[in-house]
This record gives sequence, structure tokens and C-alpha cells, in this order.
Amino acid sequence: MIFRVLKTEVCRNNKIDFYLCFHTVNFKFSPLNFNFMDFKKFVVIPVFIAFLASAFIVLDQLISPLMPIADNKGFGWVTFQAWAMYFLAGCTVKGGARTFLGYVLGLLSAVIIIKLAGLVGSTGFWAVPIAVLIMVIPMCSMERANSYIDFVPAIFVSSAVLFAFTQIYPATSLASSAITILVYCAIGMILGYVTIYLRTAYEKKVAKTSK
Repeated sequence: MIFRVLKTEVCRNNKIDFYLCFHTVNFKFSPLNFNFMDFKKFVVIPVFIAFLASAFIVLDQLISPLMPIADNKGFGWVTFQAWAMYFLAGCTVKGGARTFLGYVLGLLSAVIIIKLAGLVGSTGFWAVPIAVLIMVIPMCSMERANSYIDFVPAIFVSSAVLFAFTQIYPATSLASSAITILVYCAIGMILGYVTIYLRTAYEKKVAKTSK
């Protein structure tokens, strides 16, 4: 069976650094394409992901008291966000590295925004808007940087997470918050890798037995 589909690619060259190329391609049907398994076989995938998520919650309850933030109730939400970002970054080890580095840059950006807002604090209402105006420009411009540090979504997500920490744990230092966020981001990258590894192995097994 032949399918004709729309394929999206990221193209880079000397003149245009980023754009989406849309073109159609022909390819023969493979079990790894589209919905080649019935629901009984497919549901195994959500089940093992659920077990991964449950196991992580157990881990979170064990390690969250060890984090440098007192009286916390766990940081599972940070990992679940990072886990999703692994998929958005392309479901690869490189994508995981890009996400983690994006989190680092996002945390640095958030700290700079907070410090800048303090420096222009005399403007009152306009302090944070001015700081954001200044910093969002270089944050967005990272799209033009090296391929390992150009994942802009991760930069913005991690900066937002740090801002959330300043509201949830106002007495905690920025350094303690950043360390905690990076630890839980790293866990998310591991879970993302394991998810893709197990799903790929399972789909290959099902495809092989379906022939």
C-alpha cells in the first residue's frame, strides 16, 4: 500500500537559518507507520508509561526531602513538564541534551530578569515589564545559536518554572531553586529516554510478530 503524506523538515543553510519545508513523499507502508496495531496491543504502551509515572512519584517522595528547599510537597510537576519537553525536542538523546541546556539558560535568564527588575525597582509598576522587555530579546535570539543551545521553548519553560518557585517558596534562594529544578529536569530527560527506548522496542516486537 502506498501513502502520500505531508512531511515537515527543518532546513538550515547559509541564507535562511530556520524555516519549515513542506513537501510530499511517497513511501511503502511499514508497521512502524500509522496505526498498525489494534487497541489491545497499543494499550500496553500507555500502561508501561503509567508504571513509569507511578515509579517516578515514589522516587519523588523519597528524594524531595533531600532537596535544598524545606517543607516542600514534592516537585513532580517539574519533571512531568521536562518529560514532555523531551518529546517536543525530538525524542532523541541530543534533544534531551538541548532541553537540559535550555533549562540552564532559562534559569539564568530568569535570574537576570529578577535582578534587572530590582535594579529598576524605582519605576514601580514598570520594573518587571522593563526587565522582561530587555531579556526576552536575547532569549528568543538563541534560536540562531549553536544547535545544542537553540531550543527556545525549554528556555522559556524553565524560566517560568523558576518564577513559579519564587512564588511557591519565597524564602528559598534562587540557587536552591535552580538546583532543584535541574535535578528534576534531568529525571525528566531520563524518563523521556526510557519511554522512547521501551516503546520502540515494543513496536518492533509487535511489527515482527505481525508479519
